[in-house]
Amino acid sequence: MLPFSVITPRTLAWPDYVALTAYFALNLGIGWWCTRRKRAESGDYFLGGGRVAWWAAAISFFATATSSISFMALPAKTYSTDWQVFLSAPAQAFAGCVVGLVFVNLLRRLGVVSIFAYLERRFDKRVQLVGAGLGILLKVLGRMSVVMLLPSLALSTVTGLNVYLSIALIGIVTTLYSLEGGFEAVIWTDVLQAGVMLGGVVVALTYLGAGIDGGLAGLLPAAAEANKLHLINTSVNVTEPTLIVFAAQFFATVFIQIGDQPLMQRMLSSANEAEARRTVILGNLIGVASSILFFFVGTALWAFYRAHPDRLAAGLPNDSIFPYFIANELPRGVVGIIVAGLFAAAMGALSSILNSTAAVVVSDFQGTFRPQATEAERLRLAKLTTLVCGALGIGMASWLAAQNAASLWDEFLKLIALLGGGFAGVFALGLITRRAHARGVLFGAVASIGVTWAVQHYTQTSPFAHGFVAVFSCILVGYLASLILPAPAQKSLAGLTLWDPAKAR
Repeated sequence: MLPFSVITPRTLAWPDYVALTAYFALNLGIGWWCTRRKRAESGDYFLGGGRVAWWAAAISFFATATSSISFMALPAKTYSTDWQVFLSAPAQAFAGCVVGLVFVNLLRRLGVVSIFAYLERRFDKRVQLVGAGLGILLKVLGRMSVVMLLPSLALSTVTGLNVYLSIALIGIVTTLYSLEGGFEAVIWTDVLQAGVMLGGVVVALTYLGAGIDGGLAGLLPAAAEANKLHLINTSVNVTEPTLIVFAAQFFATVFIQIGDQPLMQRMLSSANEAEARRTVILGNLIGVASSILFFFVGTALWAFYRAHPDRLAAGLPNDSIFPYFIANELPRGVVGIIVAGLFAAAMGALSSILNSTAAVVVSDFQGTFRPQATEAERLRLAKLTTLVCGALGIGMASWLAAQNAASLWDEFLKLIALLGGGFAGVFALGLITRRAHARGVLFGAVASIGVTWAVQHYTQTSPFAHGFVAVFSCILVGYLASLILPAPAQKSLAGLTLWDPAKAR
């Protein structure tokens, strides 16, 4: 296979730049509009003051969980292989429905801004601050950089758009509207971005169908004949995307979602428990529907380039296949709209990370070390945090721009499991056990990092199972350590576990 340098980029034309400029301007306009609506209170800045409609929060939940990774890496998977990894989507969505049906009421009644405040009430301040710190590290230096880097590298490869310019555009515009408009701006720009992203995918599918014999209807028989629609792997092993692996992912995802501040912030912002439950469930169901769309795009790309092999550049990395089609097969102007959809996929995740990180810094850290801070000081720190995290994300993505991985999606799954997956086990220990205590769960969290690292480096276990390894090892070691290590003075567990349903005090 030839190196990427053989790819001759089709540069964006002026209609594409007009579409992109309009898209970025609309995002900034929403941020300005929300600035005029919000009150000068930190709770309003982080939770929207109760003005956000639950359906908008659900769309934002979906946009937060989705990113440029989904927009590019999911089609790349089915383009190059088949549908076996699709079962990850329903596994995660059903886990989210469990969160909505079983845990949301308990968490919603706590009346907190940061989900990590639960850990202080259930365990102690140390557990809260360790969890909050790990969450910030994972989101700012991990996820932010990947979701900016992936589309920027692909667009640079197939359009010649400077990779650092793409990173800067995504990062600066997102930081500006998040900084000024707060949580409400994040929600409504997420709604816009989800519409642009999914609308762009539908438009691309229309053009793909026009280039396939028999259209999209003729795609399914051809794909089935080539075994491109293979979905279920029932073999009993954990090195491939099998049913047993996705069952493990389902279990882990329940607690990974609970420990994810950007996702839980949408639930915490809801006006009541019923709306909070609907937000989480609908957000997850939209995710399944979008995954079907993304995976179908990959199969359509396979059929399109099988019919037109002369149009495919040699040396093209798999993660760039969808942007390559967009840049080279779609009309001018339409390209700009769908590239905006790619940017939207990144910006929805980024804005949520920025606002939620500010919420964690103010609620968990400033609330601990400077509880006497005024509302003005809390808002000032929130905005400073948003600005600094935006700059850090841009810097980290730029630094990583020279790196290359066979599948950034796989690397991202490994990173989540290693840094953040294990700590989700602490939430599990808090919610489903009475015996776990602070010393024990911290011991379990540290042990889970070592166990997960060993599994990643010394076994062939599927990346989809790494989250389960991290969560389960934390639960197992943390519970055993809680039985062995001296327990602190017993505190009331009312409203803090599934077995003690009274409202938290």
